Amino acid sequence: MAKILIVDDNPAIIEQVTNILQAVGHQVESRRQTAGLGDAIRDIAPDLIILDIHFPDDPQAGIKAARRLTQDPRLCHIPILMLSAINRNTDLPFSISENDISEDFLPIDAFVDKPVQATVLQQKVNELLYPERKPVITRCKIQHD
Repeated sequence: MAKILIVDDNPAIIEQVTNILQAVGHQVESRRQTAGLGDAIRDIAPDLIILDIHFPDDPQAGIKAARRLTQDPRLCHIPILMLSAINRNTDLPFSISENDISEDFLPIDAFVDKPVQATVLQQKVNELLYPERKPVITRCKIQHD
């Protein structure tokens, strides 16, 4: 099975998602902050990253981390599943969904609202690990000078 990295500041979410993923045989690592995430990912070498949006130090830390990861030629190939309660826990006049996935704004591969049901999470993880369709965003672009 796959190695999956969960990045979320909430230990209860980390425990819930870990239990769901380990129940189907995945190996799970976790981090509670986005600081130093690139180095952690290079050390762990995950097949998939599950990333929250909102962190105590920065409400957009997950989005910023996704942008950095997809621009790093050593990490850009790793799919990102964003798992967030942003639509439930904020007063934003709009919501975020998979329709917002783009190379510039939200460079991820899938979005799931919290709280997540085990079957929904397992389905999204399988879709990202074993894709049958072309990714929504282009990864690992080669820059020409």
